[in-house]
Amino acid sequence: MRRPRVFALIFAAAATATAAAAQNARDAPPLREAAWLAPEANARAALTQTPGECLRAPEGEETRYLVEVGRAAFRNPLLLGGPAARAGLSCDSCHRDGRDNPDFFLAGLSDAPGRADVTSSLFSKVREDGVFNPLPIPSLVGAGDKAVFGSGARANSLRAFIESVVTEEFQGAPPPAATLDGLAAYVAHLDEAACPDGPVPHMETRALETVDRALAAAAAALGRKDGATADLLLSSAQQALGRIHERYAGPSLAEARARLEASARDIGAVRARAGAGEDAQAVLHRIEEARAALAALAPYLAAQRGESLYDSEKLAPKLSDARR
Repeated sequence: MRRPRVFALIFAAAATATAAAAQNARDAPPLREAAWLAPEANARAALTQTPGECLRAPEGEETRYLVEVGRAAFRNPLLLGGPAARAGLSCDSCHRDGRDNPDFFLAGLSDAPGRADVTSSLFSKVREDGVFNPLPIPSLVGAGDKAVFGSGARANSLRAFIESVVTEEFQGAPPPAATLDGLAAYVAHLDEAACPDGPVPHMETRALETVDRALAAAAAALGRKDGATADLLLSSAQQALGRIHERYAGPSLAEARARLEASARDIGAVRARAGAGEDAQAVLHRIEEARAALAALAPYLAAQRGESLYDSEKLAPKLSDARR
């Protein structure tokens, strides 16, 4: 006799949960990276342009390879693991294009824009010191010229410092050796003399280049029989595709999203085949197919750019809605 009452309670709870989910969806920022922008930041400018990468041309094939490995890993949240990965935070989130980020703000981690507490349990219990003590987020440009690194337990090498950031500051898994070498090489090649004259617009062409460079580096890693580094690089390509996918929002861009999703699945299939030990040449061929497919997709995405959130005019109302 009590079943109708039980069912009513279940349906009411389901309706409440559905309404809450819908409200959360409405309140969510249009782009994930907007979640760590300071409330007073010019979000429209911050999400449609970047300070630009100050990357000095590397010397020699080996160094070029390592820099490309590091560049891709620097932009991959999975490198950091744990809460940072789940939030979508990468090294590049705090250090945009390897520089500072005066608009960064995360509740519980920041006391003012451009500052973060690197000894907080929010991301790791390893360095928790029980004190809320945010510090300015530094630019990494010129870091390769330093003799010691870090503000707390100082490291004597850039590689050791980066490893401690990943494993202690964020409590991530130790990266493959070549990935650490690559991150150190990438940061060491951030040079003031290579900085662009002014801000660089966020565009799908730049984002697709990041995907392609990660795929090319993954192919090189597989050629060196370094499966662990190759897998991280392939995941970097997937993550970069996800950031492009976010920008092609709305019903009119469903085809663009579907094609980006297909590319991400293709890369996922490459990861699975590489992980299963498939013939290296066959896997390399599939990577080249994925790169060719993205090159063919590029003109279509460019044609749709004006309807995407790469366009400042399209982004602005979405930001206004999210901040109401």
